[in-house]
Amino acid sequence: MGMSGNRGCRRRAVLIAAALVLAVQAPVPGRASPVTKAEKEKRRAEEEKSRAESEAEQLEQKLGESRQKEQDLEDELVRLLALKDILESDMEELKAQIHQAGLDYRQAEEQRRTQYGILKKRIQFLYEEGDITYLDILLKAKSIGDVVSQTEYFRQLYEYDRQIIERYERLKKEAAGKKELLEEKQSQLEVMEEENESQQKELEGFIREREKESSGFALELEAARTRAARAAGEVRRKTEEIRILRARQEEERARQERIRQEHIRQEQERIRQEQGSIGQGPGGANQEPPVLGPGQEPGSSGKPAESTGGTEFGRNVADYALQFVGNPYIYGGTSLTNGTDCSGFTQSVYRHFGVSIPRTSGEQAGFGREVPYEDMEPGDLVCYSGHVAMYIGGGRIVHASSRKEGIKVSNDPAYRTIVSIRRPWQ
Repeated sequence: MGMSGNRGCRRRAVLIAAALVLAVQAPVPGRASPVTKAEKEKRRAEEEKSRAESEAEQLEQKLGESRQKEQDLEDELVRLLALKDILESDMEELKAQIHQAGLDYRQAEEQRRTQYGILKKRIQFLYEEGDITYLDILLKAKSIGDVVSQTEYFRQLYEYDRQIIERYERLKKEAAGKKELLEEKQSQLEVMEEENESQQKELEGFIREREKESSGFALELEAARTRAARAAGEVRRKTEEIRILRARQEEERARQERIRQEHIRQEQERIRQEQGSIGQGPGGANQEPPVLGPGQEPGSSGKPAESTGGTEFGRNVADYALQFVGNPYIYGGTSLTNGTDCSGFTQSVYRHFGVSIPRTSGEQAGFGREVPYEDMEPGDLVCYSGHVAMYIGGGRIVHASSRKEGIKVSNDPAYRTIVSIRRPWQ
């Protein structure tokens, strides 16, 4: 075969070796290589890890939502219990005021009757003595002014009788005022009792639902009562601080008024001395300005003053509310003219300005921005347990108070325990 035969053998050997190498490297059908299998397992592990992490996050979120829901329910229970505590405390305070007002009225009425007896005896004596002229004057007089503005002789001769009549009239007016105050407080108590009954129903309904949902509710309720008692105590403490602050402010206002009146008196005295006259008639320099009651303006005939301070929007809201003073109170009503309750009043006033606020006083106590007492402005809502009023400035509020009083202006925002002060438009 020679050289050509040897070359042919070597070529075949190379081809066979190359075929063997390719056979070794080529993948076997139905059998994955170690590298591809590892990659798939890695990807599968990563997918399972991602899925597990997602499920864990969802579970954690659900647990968080569940805890938040439970916390919200516990907080709501504490809120309802605290409001009930505060309202019952306010009712006890009002009952004490009613008791004292009753004692004051009975005492004033007894003094009036005693003075009336003295007056009757004096008239009887005059009749029996035959002083018919004087008796006729007494009986025909339309007012005390008719009696005391007779001749100087009459004034000097019957000064004692004038004092008897004036004292009787004063005691009669005092007794009537104390009776009015007593009736107002009794009417306020009636409304508070309705508010208390409504709160009781809401609380009982909430407790029934919680008992169905929570097996350990008895312990939760006990803990909530403890928290509520602390919360109610803190609210009462803050209100007491407000009352102390108001008392100081009233003292300062009274001091400033005394200074003002003294300046007026001194100026009048100076004018009298310059004019060389004493005791000018009506319109003279010695005529003192009329004494105005709280919430009154000169020439207002006792009508409430307009709101003062704060923002223009808040004053507009308060001034609009003041238009309805004197209109009736109706429990559950929302009509500013035909009858409304406290929260219906504030809701209807704000609706006029395009501001939507909740219906009940409890809901309004959590609506809008809370502001401290020192920053209170006209239009702000002063929220109590079961009641709500609107601040109008100058230490006054307007509110639908009771069936007897209707919508009225009051001079003490802290006449009940203040739960919160809210600014609905912020």
